[in-house]
Amino acid sequence: MIGFAQSALNQTEIEIRLACADENADLQFQVQYALRSSPCDKEFFDAKRAENLKKLLSFYFEDADHIPDNYDYDKIVYYKSQPVTFSCKNSHGSLIFYDPNPMPMTVRNVTGLVPYRNKRSIAADMDPLSLTSWHPVQTVPADGIYFLVMKVVGVKFPDEKPAEYNVTITVKWKQPHGFLSAIDFPLLRFYILMCIFYGTLALVWMVLCIKYYKDILRIQYWIGAVIILGMIEKAFFLAEYSTMNNSGRSVEGVLELAELVSCAKRTMSRVLVIIVSVGYGVVKPRLGNTLSQVAGVGLVYFVFCAIEGLARVSKNHVEAAKQKQFAALPLVITEMVIFYWIFTSLGSTMRTLKLRRNEVKLTVYRHFMNTLVFAAVASVIFMVWSLAYHIFPTCLKDWKELWVDTAFWHVLFCFILVVIVILWRPSVNNQRYAFTPLLDDSEDENDQGLLFGID
Repeated sequence: MIGFAQSALNQTEIEIRLACADENADLQFQVQYALRSSPCDKEFFDAKRAENLKKLLSFYFEDADHIPDNYDYDKIVYYKSQPVTFSCKNSHGSLIFYDPNPMPMTVRNVTGLVPYRNKRSIAADMDPLSLTSWHPVQTVPADGIYFLVMKVVGVKFPDEKPAEYNVTITVKWKQPHGFLSAIDFPLLRFYILMCIFYGTLALVWMVLCIKYYKDILRIQYWIGAVIILGMIEKAFFLAEYSTMNNSGRSVEGVLELAELVSCAKRTMSRVLVIIVSVGYGVVKPRLGNTLSQVAGVGLVYFVFCAIEGLARVSKNHVEAAKQKQFAALPLVITEMVIFYWIFTSLGSTMRTLKLRRNEVKLTVYRHFMNTLVFAAVASVIFMVWSLAYHIFPTCLKDWKELWVDTAFWHVLFCFILVVIVILWRPSVNNQRYAFTPLLDDSEDENDQGLLFGID
């Protein structure tokens, strides 16, 4: 048996195709499927129950009147097809599953069987000889998390039996909006908005840089680079999600490349915040020994971010759950170290500005500090809320809102970036925020200013 889980909306169509590895083999086999729903997003993705996968598949296939332990809901939508016999001989590479006696899905509970109203049953109207490229075998009648369990049994084998026979099963879920799952589809619209946002921000920043090019600080080039990387990152994600929604297939390597670009953007943004926090170009002309520390932390962060990101987008969702958690742990520790460094450096820089009585720069840093404090508090509140409502509950019925867990961090980053853009935007007063040498500022003379400095 084999199982396929998917979040689906009402009127989502399901197509099943089979392909024999040896198209000329005199092999016959029977295929039967069972489709059932659940309001709980974790039921079919529960890593804790992965060890008993075979028993669970058999349970979901055979038992339509009970639900697993630790779950509590009243009814499920269920359907089991009749067995259909297929032959690999002269199959020409593709076999389409069709139900000879299709019926709409029904609601089952412990008290009896109740027909479920379905707007239409595509399977009932389907002609197995149809020349169309889309052959849905069933249409789901309600929003929910669905689990398709397929049972394949050999009926006739060739005289010369090899060690094994390979049959590839392809299941496609076509939602009313496309092939993206009901959980992921909101992210497609979100990335469209993010591309518009970054494109607008990049245009505004470029206009300001051109207008005040004579007074540009090198830190402003760094801000521009972060904006460009953010725009490229969102473009990659948008391309991947659009392709998935239109064709149902992922372009090999695009999602991984998008994660690496995202890690580069996140690394550069954190390095930018660190350098701003230590007062480079404001209270000190050069970084000195801090330069190597910043470069080292940036490299470590990028490596851990890449490992976590690539593990997160890997295809083995259930099997690699523990590995993904371990991959995220070093990144979380590095984030905590960076945040501690940022806030301690900000405090030191603001004390220096107070001693120098530089109210203009001090005001900028106060706004920046307030922004980071707000972001930190918002992050903690959101993580507690996410753990309480999305992670800890055994049965999460509000699974349509899971996309917020991804979107929140992008929005929070954009908020911080917009504040930085406003505070350090190119203007005629650029030099008011630049470093002003004092008699006792003789440190870091040997630093070559490899990252950026003041023109």
